[in-house]
Amino acid sequence: MTDKKSVVESDVIPVMPKITEHKLNGSNYLDWGKTVRLYLRSIDKHDHLTDDPPEDDSRQTWLREHARLFLQIRNSIDSEVIDLINHCEFVKELMEYLDFMYS
Repeated sequence: MTDKKSVVESDVIPVMPKITEHKLNGSNYLDWGKTVRLYLRSIDKHDHLTDDPPEDDSRQTWLREHARLFLQIRNSIDSEVIDLINHCEFVKELMEYLDFMYS
């Protein structure tokens, strides 16, 4: 008889969905960027486009939420563009860089 190891729910890393099915490929930046900004506004996270991480007790929560948003955005970018943005660490930095490159 084989032992089945149970998976503890906290050990499961959720897959971050894409914000849009239409991945950023460079030529579609204006529509893609608008969709990302609307999505962030719709979930009341548009501050991640303009603000740096807070320096108070809310920092950890903000960074955790930010990591989820960053992964969702990254999952919405074509692999050829990913190589160009690997240096970006924050949503604000990423969106400013993409805006500089494609608008």
